[in-house]
Amino acid sequence: MAEPLANELSTAAARGDLERVTSLLGKIGDVNARNGFGRTALQVMKLGNPEIARQLLLRGADPDLRDAAGFSVLHDAARAGFLDTLQTLLEFRADVNAEDGGGNLPLHLAAQEGHLPAVAFLLERTAATRLGHRNHRGDTAYDVARLYKRHAVARLLEGRRGEQGGGGD
Repeated sequence: MAEPLANELSTAAARGDLERVTSLLGKIGDVNARNGFGRTALQVMKLGNPEIARQLLLRGADPDLRDAAGFSVLHDAARAGFLDTLQTLLEFRADVNAEDGGGNLPLHLAAQEGHLPAVAFLLERTAATRLGHRNHRGDTAYDVARLYKRHAVARLLEGRRGEQGGGGD
């Protein structure tokens, strides 16, 4: 049985309505309950609002839950470049080394979009053994940055190419 307030909480989180989110958190039984679209409030929250993330996480929201495409909220925040939200998620132990459905780490997605501050942040937190990780297309984060012509990101990652499996020019 679905949590009756899941849709309301998800809507408030998506709108960035911190006051309503806080109010609903006092009433909802399961903060990880999925809305009518199968997603949690944390998964649909307004990404540029780390305080909403913090409130949901303090109430037990699972930062590593995945949507149907294999994305966690950390993947979404990395792709969108929301450094403050990334910081909050990692403070609550989101898995920075998790792969999405395409085998991408959050680092791959931030590199693809050219979010230099997010890439720098994730680069320092991704396990050294995962820096050379190749997605399902065979690309490292460095390869992705080059493919999408994210030159500043590629330069940042270039110093770590040995750890990334060579990158291949």
